[in-house]
Amino acid sequence: MLRIKRKTESFISLLYIKKQIDKLHKQINNRKGSSRIYYFCTPTHSNLGDQAQYLCWLRIFKEQYPSYEIVCVPEKYRKFDTLRQIRKNLQQGDKLFIHSGYLFYDPHPELPLILDVVRAFYDYPITILPQTINFVDENIKHIVSAQLNAHDMLTICCRDEVSFNKAQQLFNNATIKLMPDVVTSLIGDKLFRYESGNRKGILFCLRNDGEKYYSTKDLKALQNKFKGVRIKITDTTIQAPMWSWDRNREKLIRNVLKEFASYQVVVTDRYHGIIFSQVENTPVVVLSSADHKLSSGVKWFPKEKFGMNIYFANDLEEAYSLTNDILKREGKVYYNPTWFKENYFIAR
Repeated sequence: MLRIKRKTESFISLLYIKKQIDKLHKQINNRKGSSRIYYFCTPTHSNLGDQAQYLCWLRIFKEQYPSYEIVCVPEKYRKFDTLRQIRKNLQQGDKLFIHSGYLFYDPHPELPLILDVVRAFYDYPITILPQTINFVDENIKHIVSAQLNAHDMLTICCRDEVSFNKAQQLFNNATIKLMPDVVTSLIGDKLFRYESGNRKGILFCLRNDGEKYYSTKDLKALQNKFKGVRIKITDTTIQAPMWSWDRNREKLIRNVLKEFASYQVVVTDRYHGIIFSQVENTPVVVLSSADHKLSSGVKWFPKEKFGMNIYFANDLEEAYSLTNDILKREGKVYYNPTWFKENYFIAR
């Protein structure tokens, strides 16, 4: 039965992708306005962090470029001639962006599209939105570095200092900028704040992939220390078909934010677990990941602004102690400011 269900879903997905490819090419070839934003590598998968970035960038583009038509180009929706058709329809004043996130590691499925975009629009300004950069394979590092350095009008934004330093070493012909993850623009925004009124327990938002630092056994032992406390284990990846994201992106993200708002404390090794908790003013205890993403990422949050709501644990013993201290607050809320939106995401 499960096998039949999977085959059916796979068939429906293929039909949906074909429909979206046709829709994309019709949009490319039929301009509705004088100016466009071409937004490459937009996500079709169910990672909440990537989808939340997508939501936030669309909001910011609409705020800052209200007259622009936005053309989103996911890897799965492009054909062999998609970039050629965009090139053919490109006009002066159009803007080219590549989606933010953790796309600059090896092997990432979006890397081929990034390199193709940089090659196809070699004489046109391109902005790569905030990235974590963590290449390991020397051959891939060399290929990406050589191809991006061949572009004379490339801006690469980095979302942590380690990535910023790596970008400066790898991409000496690009303009390198340091910029926080765009989902931080929701922090302090009352339109995304949910007041549960009865926060209870601990939400463990934990990854289960190669970036995981602590073993499942050790994390389970940490959870077992909290006797009589409401505990839930979740992740920032949910099961939803790609058409659900296209139709219900904001609703799906808001449902997750509501859950983060119902707990006294979040314990996470997910970068967007940190950010989602701060959107909802829920204190968070941050665990290490296998790379620099979290240890560097928490440095964005000034202690004088977020010191009551963000704590980095150097080990699981410290995580236990910090979580216990927060539980003693009995759900008291300290509201975060709109500091990120005001300092990084308003056009000046």
